[in-house]
Amino acid sequence: MNTLTPQMQLVMDYVETTNTVVFLTGKAGTGKTTLLQHIRQHTRKKLAVIAPTGVAAINAGGMTIHSFFQLPFGPLIPGGQAQPERGYSDEKLELLACLELLVIDEVSMVRPDVLDQIDLVLRNVKMNSQPFGGVQLLLIGDLSQLSPIIRDEEWIMLGRYYATPYFFSSLALQKTPYVRIELNVVFRQKEQAFVDILNEIRDQRMSTKTLALLNERYRPDFTPTAEEPYITLTTHNSIVQQLNAEFLAALPGTEQEFKAIIRGEFPKDAYPTETELRLKVGAQVMFVKNDSSAEKKYYNGKIGTVVKLESDTVHVLCGETEIAVQALEWTNVKYALQDDEINETNAGSFAQIPLKLAWAITIHKSQGLSFDRAIIDVSEAFAHGQAYVALSRCRTLSGLVLRNPVTANNIIGDPAVARFNEKAKAAEPDATSLVLAVENYRLFLLSELFDMKPFEKKIKGFESLLPDIGKNVFEVSAKFIRQLKPERSQNAAAYFLEKLTHIIETLHLQLPTLVGTSKEKAAKADELISWLMTRVAMMTHFATTEFYTTGYLELKAKGKIAPDVSYVKLLNAKPNEELFDILMDWREKQAVDEKIMPSMVLSEKTAATIAEKLPGTLKALSAIKGVGPSKTSQYGPVLIRLIRDYQQKLEGTFSQNSLF
Repeated sequence: MNTLTPQMQLVMDYVETTNTVVFLTGKAGTGKTTLLQHIRQHTRKKLAVIAPTGVAAINAGGMTIHSFFQLPFGPLIPGGQAQPERGYSDEKLELLACLELLVIDEVSMVRPDVLDQIDLVLRNVKMNSQPFGGVQLLLIGDLSQLSPIIRDEEWIMLGRYYATPYFFSSLALQKTPYVRIELNVVFRQKEQAFVDILNEIRDQRMSTKTLALLNERYRPDFTPTAEEPYITLTTHNSIVQQLNAEFLAALPGTEQEFKAIIRGEFPKDAYPTETELRLKVGAQVMFVKNDSSAEKKYYNGKIGTVVKLESDTVHVLCGETEIAVQALEWTNVKYALQDDEINETNAGSFAQIPLKLAWAITIHKSQGLSFDRAIIDVSEAFAHGQAYVALSRCRTLSGLVLRNPVTANNIIGDPAVARFNEKAKAAEPDATSLVLAVENYRLFLLSELFDMKPFEKKIKGFESLLPDIGKNVFEVSAKFIRQLKPERSQNAAAYFLEKLTHIIETLHLQLPTLVGTSKEKAAKADELISWLMTRVAMMTHFATTEFYTTGYLELKAKGKIAPDVSYVKLLNAKPNEELFDILMDWREKQAVDEKIMPSMVLSEKTAATIAEKLPGTLKALSAIKGVGPSKTSQYGPVLIRLIRDYQQKLEGTFSQNSLF
């Protein structure tokens, strides 16, 4: 997919120019995951990607919802008083305070109480009464697929507050204007007849004629050949384990075991394959990762047969192509705030041969995968969406074989989903609604510019230096936001420019005495003055021009402005500052080459640590927080070379100086 479809572009427009909640949906195979990756690469917003399960989070390149927000797994009763400062670290609170875009993938499996808890946390952390604290939500999923898992005893409690177990019953979402954008170009299936069958199943309107056409694929005595391998999709994990074990045991030869290497934090429910992978020559396997090399020889879901086993390599025959497969690494992403940027960090890794036995797989584990040939058994389907998920994994009707006939009873749908889908059509946006959303976002950002609540929080401990600040700044700020008038923004900017400039001058005169030799107070003073100087720069700009979104976002994206006087620097100067500058220049060039944000290469804090510690080996470099094994593998040799070149230059300078 080289270009975006009109619906995909509309999603991008909403993400980039508004803070409206977007529910991105679409049939299986319409490119929801591809669009998510495009958004991650191109958005200017500070974002985090989360998902309800470990596997979904790893596939999306994010964290689980419960891990990111540190939520308990039981029911979360709405209306409680979230007090994140009691459970969150300062780093997590800062990260959440900077968050602008929250992507929730596979939202069909998210419970409503979880979404309400996210709303509560973000409103408290952001000190903003708007839904989700003003953070934009991008909810990605297909409600015709797998639904939330809620036990009976849990629903006894949650059913008092929610009409359904789905995310759309969230109390916060019901109060929030949102748009629903459906991707309608199917990339996975090309046969119109098969697309029509899947559409009827998805819409819970299966006709007798369509059911008969589908059941023509019933083959009770079908036996796949080694040349054309098929994978069986079934409802229960016990059936999958039994089938795979029986097929493997029936093969001649001895088993060879490949052990995974797990480092750091990597949740068991997110393991992409077995920790002890047992294979034989002749075993039918499935790739569980995309080939990241330029050759793109395999993809997640590709089926093949093992033809040779070596100590660290498995040779897999796919059609007429033999692929040598070695261990690859999955990373468990965590988000951290560094230098006012939200960065992805690696909390742990899972390294293993990217294969699993694939005579059979559960329907639940197949979500998100695509198969050329599959044997489907939905005769024991027991949950909403199972039949649709299983059948929609196939690329073609001719590549589909039914182990048992499909009956109307196997097509299990939830009337609540059908009602919501019908109602949600009213939330489909048009050009007019986008224009309105863009203007609402401008007003939101305008109120953010003049919101002095963050200043009120940062000034704690130094209030005695500014006795009139409440009356002259905080009260005026609150009044302006209550009576928000864009036409008065220039006058307001001029007013706050004068007040904040005077505050900076006052702090510069009095803070050194108050800070003394306390590094903690020095760091807090630096953060306070940096915030003030950034806000002064914004006020200077908008005191002479009308407020506009792109200008504000560009100023905001520049981040913190270094204070004229850094109290931390006075107490502890940055070591090897020349090397730090070299690393920052390299970071910028690398980010341009990779078409990613510089902070995704190295954060400023990590670069400063490298400059300070001067690691001489890849192992020492890997141990630095913010680098880790993954970035060491990717950038390690270059970074070590930069460090050694710098050290040699220092030695040369020292030798020359010592001559005089």
